[in-house]
Amino acid sequence: MRKVVTYLIISAVVLLIVIVFTVFRDDIGSDTLDSVRAWFSSRGGETAEAGQFPFDEGRSNLFALSDGHLAMLSSERFVLYDRAGRERVSRAVSFEIPGLTVAGSKAIVYDRAGSTAIVAEPGGVRAEFDIPVLTAAGNTRGQYILVTSESGYRGVAQLYDNRNRPVYKWLSAERYIYAVSLSPSGKRMAVAAVGQQGETVSTRITFLEPGRVEPLGTADIEDELPLAAYSPDNNHVCILTESGVYFYTDDGLSLGYYPYGGMTLLSAHAAEEALFINIGRNEGGQYSRLICLSYTGAELGQMPFTEGPDGLAAAGRYCAALEAGVLTRYMLEGTELKAEELGSTGARGLLVSPNGDILLLYSNHARWYNDGEVSQ
Repeated sequence: MRKVVTYLIISAVVLLIVIVFTVFRDDIGSDTLDSVRAWFSSRGGETAEAGQFPFDEGRSNLFALSDGHLAMLSSERFVLYDRAGRERVSRAVSFEIPGLTVAGSKAIVYDRAGSTAIVAEPGGVRAEFDIPVLTAAGNTRGQYILVTSESGYRGVAQLYDNRNRPVYKWLSAERYIYAVSLSPSGKRMAVAAVGQQGETVSTRITFLEPGRVEPLGTADIEDELPLAAYSPDNNHVCILTESGVYFYTDDGLSLGYYPYGGMTLLSAHAAEEALFINIGRNEGGQYSRLICLSYTGAELGQMPFTEGPDGLAAAGRYCAALEAGVLTRYMLEGTELKAEELGSTGARGLLVSPNGDILLLYSNHARWYNDGEVSQ
């Protein structure tokens, strides 16, 4: 009797494996197998210490958090980790100019000088494209835009749904697309494109509703190049340039302009609740300032840096900074920006999640910040 029961159990397991393989065989590839191997290795204690994310050392590495997962991209390798530090996707790449964008739980990696793009989630690679991608944007729903080139046009902004299917395309015949943004709902997008206007170069922002033929509106910025575009919510768009930040409604109504006052934009970090910019008089960031702006252009607060920040990151209503080895977390409470010094650390970079958790980046690994203990 025991042998019969054992046989039935084994038969059921085999049948289940066959069914799973049949249903999901299109999603099974080398990345899936790599993830399975990584999972079993981690269960057997063969991976790094729990909560630590090991990676090859390199100052040119790109990092991003996608729904709590760490995405790391270098010219040679792309890795997507789960929150415990286990590798879920690992792929060898050969990128000349790497680009990394997140969309919900997805990480989108591409070569700005090549013709390869990969869309991955912790379960494996979901899509691969053999097209030249110049830049990209995503939202928390897993939708994303890829900016590519196409014969007869200066630029193409292609929108994909959360199942990686193309659903909308905006073609730019006369201007080069420099930046795009996508609203959290996916019902609005903005395209910043540059072209010649008379004897000067100008930027035109086109505000779009996917599926609609005509734009919702346009806005022109003369003698400026767009550095980035953000759609933090379903009602606002902001455009960063070399001289200041322009704020609009999602259909193109101007809300305001925040100038840098002759200073240089050192970095910008768009969070759901506010935009954080670091401006200063030199590239080193000494005596620079962290400015917190609402998405209507109002200044909500600022904090000075003496040494210059070694790292800045923002998400939700939080921003964190590394200055001279000291970690500080800033929190927006209503319209007031508050600072909390957390301690000293040897990290050289950081990332922030929307709930304020901080992932510290060291030379060859990353680790989540724990209250009261940041030194490594």
